[in-house]
Amino acid sequence: MFVVATSFSNGIAAKLAEKLGARLVRAEEKTFPDGESYLRIPEKLGGTALIVHSLYAPQDVAYMKLLMAIDAAKGAGADRVVVAIPYVAYARQDKRFLEGEPITVSIVLRGLETAGADALVTVDIHQPRSLDEWLSIPHVNVLPVKELADYFRVKLGQGVVLAPDKGALHRAEEAAKVLGLSYDYLEKTRDRVTGEVAISPKEIDVSGKNVLIIDDIISTGGTIALAARSMLKMGAANVYVACTHALLVKGALDRIYHEGVKEAAATDSVPSPISKVSVAEAILRGLQQIKEAI
Repeated sequence: MFVVATSFSNGIAAKLAEKLGARLVRAEEKTFPDGESYLRIPEKLGGTALIVHSLYAPQDVAYMKLLMAIDAAKGAGADRVVVAIPYVAYARQDKRFLEGEPITVSIVLRGLETAGADALVTVDIHQPRSLDEWLSIPHVNVLPVKELADYFRVKLGQGVVLAPDKGALHRAEEAAKVLGLSYDYLEKTRDRVTGEVAISPKEIDVSGKNVLIIDDIISTGGTIALAARSMLKMGAANVYVACTHALLVKGALDRIYHEGVKEAAATDSVPSPISKVSVAEAILRGLQQIKEAI
């Protein structure tokens, strides 16, 4: 197997090559004077090529380079091209919320298959069902919850794990199983008179306990900031935050730390100041799951 690293691999390709005992091939890249991208795989490939390429900002450039890498790998002699995408951009637009909108996740996924991808591993994609809806090639979505939970094991102690909403409860449940702790999700309520929004666990009492809030993405940090403030008002000892993708736009990190978060940690799916856990092991699990299919 060959592992192909691009400028959007963020070091994950090298980690996977070491774990797989595979040869690491670094793509050559440049930008033409008119702004167009250029990519070349400088070695002859054979068998299976694993392209590790995340779709963080600038997302449009990242996506184009990924399509180029897939085609280049096939042109360089790879029999099969497996793509591992630590962060899938445009995945949150998974339906037409307003008339006339595109379904951007379908464009991204169908484009990969058209370019020549034979299998796909994603990490905590916004809606895993999107893979089933838009792909005919083997695919799997993996969660790095174990790695994130292990990072906080000692710091959290006998605490509790919370999801920011009911839709993210599966992450909290999995993290809690890893840590042997209780879990719950947060509910929002709005005062009909003042309009003030309050947030609290559905059932668990957090008083005197360390709390770990775990989610898929921290973008502006607004939800996490509100959750942290609320947990501390309810008597939580400390609030920790874990997420897979730390986009951290519009001063998100300052926002959540200002509200009392003791520490935030994320994976390296997106380069960030809080990227303290690698998704390499999670991707490796995904590769094992689709091994028979490819």
